[in-house]
Amino acid sequence: MTSADEPERRRGNAVPCPTCSTENPEVALYCYRCGTPLRGSASTRDGAYAVQSSEGVNQFALVSTILPHTNRETADNYRWAMIISAALIVAATGFGLLPIAVAAAAFMIPIVYLVYIYDVNMWEDAPVPVVAGLFLGTGVLAVLVTLFFFRWVFDEQFNEFAAGARIGISGLSFPALLLFAVVLPIVAEVVKNIGGVWLASRPQYDDMIDGLTFGIAAGTAYAAFETIVLYSSVFTSADFRTTDGLASWAVVIVNLMVVKSLIYGTATGIAVAAFSGKGEGYDGFTSYYFMNFGLAVAANIGYWLGVRLLSYVPFGQALGLLWGFVILAVLVIRIRVMMHAALLEAAVEDAVRTDGERSKRATVDDSYCPECENLLLDNSNFCLVCGTSVRSTSHQARRTLGTPTAGGVA
Repeated sequence: MTSADEPERRRGNAVPCPTCSTENPEVALYCYRCGTPLRGSASTRDGAYAVQSSEGVNQFALVSTILPHTNRETADNYRWAMIISAALIVAATGFGLLPIAVAAAAFMIPIVYLVYIYDVNMWEDAPVPVVAGLFLGTGVLAVLVTLFFFRWVFDEQFNEFAAGARIGISGLSFPALLLFAVVLPIVAEVVKNIGGVWLASRPQYDDMIDGLTFGIAAGTAYAAFETIVLYSSVFTSADFRTTDGLASWAVVIVNLMVVKSLIYGTATGIAVAAFSGKGEGYDGFTSYYFMNFGLAVAANIGYWLGVRLLSYVPFGQALGLLWGFVILAVLVIRIRVMMHAALLEAAVEDAVRTDGERSKRATVDDSYCPECENLLLDNSNFCLVCGTSVRSTSHQARRTLGTPTAGGVA
């Protein structure tokens, strides 16, 4: 058998895809170009998340949503790392070590995200300092905006607002509520979008997943530096350790560590991903971007309105934490629906446009699916066995995974 016959030997009896007409091997469960299911009805694809086919699109799965380049094994590593880190931070709060707890809570998610970007080697031609620069640049802007609202200009209004919370709902200041729960979130979202949108407009970072990554990095960075400024008194206090109100502090720490950081990150990720758009090249400031930017703003306003208003009622901090989880769940599902639709649509367009020719994001020979470790056909957008999007995996994972398992497709 000649080398020219090798592709046909691999594919066996060809099965045409009903969506893009690509010929697939007889053993294929999914079209390797557009991800359409080849067994059963096409609607079965809708229920399997394109980034990780073992999960549903509408499933609240945080790690595979904000860290889309992970597979099941590496996702578990990140999941346990965050759980253990969170437990240690809560323990530090329980011992009254508030400066350590607040600082660690503020930067836990951003640090995990920077490690993730380095670990998956997202851009082979761009070092991690690109995202680190985005992180620090957004952090500087966050410090300036936070100081402007809480220290330099509107400090009296904020003190009035905080004092009203101790009195009860009768002490609510509606101008202050409007300022800190509506105006500030709008300004903050504009600031969080600046760096991510600029990077997403660069040719080497024009994929929707790149935009999502930049948005989450910028959003979590803003949350971290805002937290440090707002709780600066904890670091300047003469008492390094305290025993007062630790139960309330534990709720605040969890809110800062998980809910606030992820709401900021996922909201901005949605907006910047919409700026990137579907397929090759970025879409820019389209109606789709402004619709999703509006969603990001609405999520932040909804979060802060709920937190601020609930602070006037009994158990308000705990209720605010639960409210934050509701907002976060909505944002996570929104990201999953966006990414799923974008990956499938971009793959179909790529398959139809190139008609079997190699695209610039195509896989290389002898590469393997990092999810199920089966061999990927040349020019794949999806794994033909598990249906996982190859676009959502890192270059490093695709090219260095190693030998496929015994059950791999050959």
